[in-house]
Amino acid sequence: MPINVAVAGSEELTSENLLEALQEKSFSVCQLYLLTALDAEEQEAIRFNNQNIYVQALEGFDWSQVELVFFTGNADEYAAAFSAAEQANCKIIDLRAPAFKDNAHGLSLFTANENMESPIHISPDDLTVLIGQIIQPFFEETAITALNITALEPVSIHGKKGTEVLAKETAQLMNGRPLENTLFAAQQAFNILPVAQDNHLANELQQLFPKEKLNVAVTLLQAPVFYGATVVIDITLEDPLPREMITKMLSSINNVELSDELLTPVTHGSNQNQIFMQLTAAETAEVQEFRLVMVTDLLRTGRVNNAVLLAEQLVTPVL
Repeated sequence: MPINVAVAGSEELTSENLLEALQEKSFSVCQLYLLTALDAEEQEAIRFNNQNIYVQALEGFDWSQVELVFFTGNADEYAAAFSAAEQANCKIIDLRAPAFKDNAHGLSLFTANENMESPIHISPDDLTVLIGQIIQPFFEETAITALNITALEPVSIHGKKGTEVLAKETAQLMNGRPLENTLFAAQQAFNILPVAQDNHLANELQQLFPKEKLNVAVTLLQAPVFYGATVVIDITLEDPLPREMITKMLSSINNVELSDELLTPVTHGSNQNQIFMQLTAAETAEVQEFRLVMVTDLLRTGRVNNAVLLAEQLVTPVL
């Protein structure tokens, strides 16, 4: 039967993509509550399942009205709301940025045999979800001795303000106008920026695979594109595997599509539910080192997709 669902943090781009995914998956929602820690009256109504849903204030919300809560808001106010929802015995899926997550709970990456006994599930960050689901099958066959990750991320990692600033700066520069004061420390348009790293990607991967000794090197760059990430992973296995087995393992991963096309964020990384991938390795029967080049819309295939899959499992007893 349908359940009552709340999304806490309706102002975030993650929330927008989550609602689209819930509709695409035909997730059974009876009543939807959109909550914000900002001024609710300034938020526009959102169309969901052919209804206009109006945003409500987070403060004072009665959590007993809902069975499932998605937390997407990246602000300190959502910490108290998280505790209130937990005390009301709500099932919770946390999609917030690493700095705002409740670290008292372990990370959950969806698998067919995911343990759903706990009512609270913390989703890893988008890039962690992507890489985690790619490397997970290999641990059933061997270990990974080296993992070198380079990712070019879009400005949408900053949410709506990132896409708005890129659009504004591009228009100003193309019209020969000097840039006005920006929300960011550096120009976003026509620029490549290093992304400040706090090692949360390596830390989250180690949390997901605590039995593995992961040797991870990470390079993160921000590219002047609105949506779509380009990720290059160089993987070294402890034991070589048949090339055919590696190809089969990769193609069987949820949403992965092996492709010979020219992969770009514009053509394959915006409004796409697939992870487009190319495999490069030595032309030998068995392979120990190989490179994966992937382009995907992380807003769709990252924590949002992980959260919806977890939610479907989490509410199965209710349905």
